[in-house]
Amino acid sequence: MKFKSIITFLALAAVCVGVKAQEMNPNPWFIQGQLGASYSSSDASFGKLIAPSGAIAFGKYFSPVWGARLSISGWQGRVGSEITKKAHGFYYGAATVDGLMNLSQLIRKYPERLFDVNVIAGIGFNRAFSSSVSSFMGRLGLQGSFRMNDALDFNIEATANGVSDRWNGRDDHSIDTYFNLGLGFTYKFRTGYKCVTCISKEYPETLYTEEEVNEMINQQRAKTVEKIIQKTDTVVINSETTPTTKVVRGIRSHVGFGLAKTNIEESQVLNILAIVDYMKQFPDAKATIMGYADNGTGSREINLRLAKQRAEAVANQLINKYGITKDRLIVSSMKDREQPFRTNDWNRVVIIIAD
Repeated sequence: MKFKSIITFLALAAVCVGVKAQEMNPNPWFIQGQLGASYSSSDASFGKLIAPSGAIAFGKYFSPVWGARLSISGWQGRVGSEITKKAHGFYYGAATVDGLMNLSQLIRKYPERLFDVNVIAGIGFNRAFSSSVSSFMGRLGLQGSFRMNDALDFNIEATANGVSDRWNGRDDHSIDTYFNLGLGFTYKFRTGYKCVTCISKEYPETLYTEEEVNEMINQQRAKTVEKIIQKTDTVVINSETTPTTKVVRGIRSHVGFGLAKTNIEESQVLNILAIVDYMKQFPDAKATIMGYADNGTGSREINLRLAKQRAEAVANQLINKYGITKDRLIVSSMKDREQPFRTNDWNRVVIIIAD
């Protein structure tokens, strides 16, 4: 009864922590399941001490780097005889609260990484059912996750576990140890199924601060929406020189995007409206829409796709939301590693030039 109460307490604590984290961070909840093998340190040959193991865990990442999970694991342990060198099995179960640290994101944050390495450290309780022995336990391990799509990861996990000396029914060491190696899957709730090269909505990064956005708006207002530049030419009429005015039209605007994002933020809408107002004022005007991605993050293939999708997002909004006809737009995107700005983060941008 005491062991069941402890498991219930750990489960409730993990859920409470997870609910609070969900309110603070949009990272998804996840569930993991694994099957594999365990090796128990004892007095017998290596092969005789291998037994089946399994685990199921439920948790959440509170940030791109830090997370926690409640893990229920166990199945069969093995203990060997120092005299006969034979081994026999016994059943056990364990409940732990594990802290998770994503080493890959700690080194460099990127939401579309295909492979992540996680460090696992946990504490909990372990129960050997044949000998009715319960004990505290500690756990350390590594987990490698291969991203299959936005919702599903394939993982391989290796952990080292320390329990009391009586865990295997023998008093022969200061502590008993066993090692688990498991293969399984992680399902992330409410993320949908997308191909590996699709863009994750997690870990947004703002391109412009509020002050920078306001400065851009003020600059556009100061130059006026149409940015008409007037130049004076001289025309000869009947041997007399007459000054005339030549109007050179044009407007340039920038739409910024967050890291690995292709949706248009609310703060960038005014930059699109400047183009809309200009093109409605000059019905014969056409606009070139050029998309970019920064070379500081992601692979070449991902960046080329990001640049194209950003340009298409701006074009679609001009057409579908503001009624600019498709034949007035030229949509293009960066070639290879083309960068319009020296500052890396500024290159997550779509440049619109209308004339």
